[in-house]
Amino acid sequence: DPDPQVVATCLGPVAAIAVLPDARTALVAERAGRVWRVQRGVDPTLVTSVPVDTTGGGGLTGLVLSPGYAEDRLVYAYATTPTDNRVLRLAPGEDPKPVLTGIPRGPRDNGGALATDGKNALLVATGAAGTTPDAASLAGKLLRIDTLGRPMPDNPTPTSPIYSSGLQ
Repeated sequence: DPDPQVVATCLGPVAAIAVLPDARTALVAERAGRVWRVQRGVDPTLVTSVPVDTTGGGGLTGLVLSPGYAEDRLVYAYATTPTDNRVLRLAPGEDPKPVLTGIPRGPRDNGGALATDGKNALLVATGAAGTTPDAASLAGKLLRIDTLGRPMPDNPTPTSPIYSSGLQ
């Protein structure tokens, strides 16, 4: 007998989940870069694939709905590439678009997570990238940006996306 709490099966390692406003459907990100729409009783549907590098704990590790998802249907993802970690915008029917690039990647600790702050900002928790980050590095930090990747003007330093440091 199937377990009634199981919503989807046969997915790769899941790294992030974003529940849609209907509270019955979710977007599920596999570390390998595929994003699926899942709902109980319905086969998962591939929404998009994001090119990623899964080495060093990287891959597609963060997923969050846009603060204005009801109007714009945008989703943001945290992904590791061969050259950096980055925040991407996922729009229906379009290729992923970079929003914030240049987050250091390293031999380990490349994962990241995304959230919103309730004030139309994206919160980006970045991995330490296997190093002891310096004050200016975006690794090992909590970043606060708008949906275009710009620092929020009420950040501690208005020209910097860094909101807090010391994350390992």
